[in-house]
Amino acid sequence: MRLTLSLSIAIALASFSAGAAQPLKSPARQDQAPKRLATLPAPAAAIERAPVSFAWKLDPNAEVAAPKAFVAESREYWQTVDGAALDRGMQVKLSAPGSLIRISPAAGARSLRGDQLEVLSNDGRAVRMKNLVDAQQLKAAGMDVNDGTLVAKLADTAGAGDYTLQAKNASGKYVVHVFEPASDRVLRAATDRSRALAGDAVRLDVDYRNAGRSAKAQGEALLVAPDGRSWPVPLRAGASGLVADVKLPNDVGATPGLWELQVFAEADGVQRDARTAFAVAAPTARFNGNFAFNAKTMRMALPIQAGSPGRYEARGTLFAKAPDGSMRPVSQAHSANWFKRGGGMLVLQFDRAHVPAGYGAPFEVRQLELHDQSRMAPLESRESSGRIR
Repeated sequence: MRLTLSLSIAIALASFSAGAAQPLKSPARQDQAPKRLATLPAPAAAIERAPVSFAWKLDPNAEVAAPKAFVAESREYWQTVDGAALDRGMQVKLSAPGSLIRISPAAGARSLRGDQLEVLSNDGRAVRMKNLVDAQQLKAAGMDVNDGTLVAKLADTAGAGDYTLQAKNASGKYVVHVFEPASDRVLRAATDRSRALAGDAVRLDVDYRNAGRSAKAQGEALLVAPDGRSWPVPLRAGASGLVADVKLPNDVGATPGLWELQVFAEADGVQRDARTAFAVAAPTARFNGNFAFNAKTMRMALPIQAGSPGRYEARGTLFAKAPDGSMRPVSQAHSANWFKRGGGMLVLQFDRAHVPAGYGAPFEVRQLELHDQSRMAPLESRESSGRIR
């Protein structure tokens, strides 16, 4: 069967446009290309199986760029504490005035009232609160909070320093959230890509800044899957800040959603938490490494290898040579179809009417992508297919 499929694709490429078949350009550093194929059962949901293809004209003067990875910035942290610790008074180190402190009871914990909460300075004096709101007021403002939640905003006179947070008669577990919007202590966390494949490695960079300069920090991270599974991620010192090479599991599960890297760091006693998210997909299909482009009909044939049955979609942006000699975007095309295990071919049908007067060969297809529509997963991305001969 594989031989028959490969032979049929080769014949289709050869007949698509004489002499036009050529290999895809080797993946660049930021490209994503599956090295293996995952075998999964067909999706249980009813999914459209009819082929679809469409294209639209682009402004050749517009800039087309691949999306950048998200960079998380944090001036806050969360801590789970026992009610007995809150009743005695827990230490909180602040780095700026105007801090917000939120205390949320966990399931089974005793609800808190405003008159139970007190913040004490280092000399034992009560700190003035600019605002103190309870769960009823927060819910009236549209916030979804647990009963017994309190949020306190400290007065601007309460600047950097050590404080004691006390909630008398607290019982059970509570989540304490400290947010310092005016602080110059900022934790940044970012992955080197916004999407990855099961079994791949993702680079995590962590930078704790104090007044704009990198601070010597220590911390740890946690990889969290959409289905709730988690794995500890040790951080090590890098050239600037903390880094980790995070190996993703081969089994990414079937629960939809983004994966998270949660970072917990501290410098000079000031805590910060940050989380960054990215997509992870099982490599259910890939481009087979060749393509054919017919410059007369403006059609691009892309053979697909499918390790699992599903509906797959190809996307690409056609660049043409402008009168000034530069390569400019002129058209974008999408094509999708259902394939059994083994694969087939997707064809991007660009429109010659989208090519402005004075523009023409050579052509190049950039931002070439393959998606598994049936599993909402980005599988392959290439900055360029290579210059079309």
